[in-house]
Amino acid sequence: MWAYKGIVILVTGDQPDYWFELALLWFGVSILLLAVALGRRVRRSRLVTTLGWASAIAGTAASVAYWVDGDDEGLFGPAAFVMMLSTVVLLFLMGGDVHRGRLLGKYPFGPRLLAWLYVAGLPVGAVLSGLFGERYLEVGLLAVVAGWVVVAWGALHVPNDPQDLIV
Repeated sequence: MWAYKGIVILVTGDQPDYWFELALLWFGVSILLLAVALGRRVRRSRLVTTLGWASAIAGTAASVAYWVDGDDEGLFGPAAFVMMLSTVVLLFLMGGDVHRGRLLGKYPFGPRLLAWLYVAGLPVGAVLSGLFGERYLEVGLLAVVAGWVVVAWGALHVPNDPQDLIV
């Protein structure tokens, strides 16, 4: 959803309605699924699972709030912030364990990469936006999308040992 939104804005300069906001629900659900799948295999598994749930609930709340209230920043802003913050913290928390245990096949660096893309994507997009125009803020968001693709590729890896299967 963010890839579509970013490309449309870069090409046309117009933002398609609801794509950014509804994607927060799916990012929250995705990070929850990753946390549940890897939770028992990483340190601080209870915290990882709790952050996954926080992200999913906050992402859902942000999407629903936007759908119901439109551009009103009532619940949307704080819920979106909680979703992003819990996602980034979770990715950093489990990133080292995922890398050491090669839990995502050929892409064990995926969670750390995605966390850093979240942290760096917005400032880079803001700088590009200031230099070249508002639509270039999307470059940072597209970098986050690329990080999600790397994590997805890792999650699709089927290990040789059936005990290592990620459900």
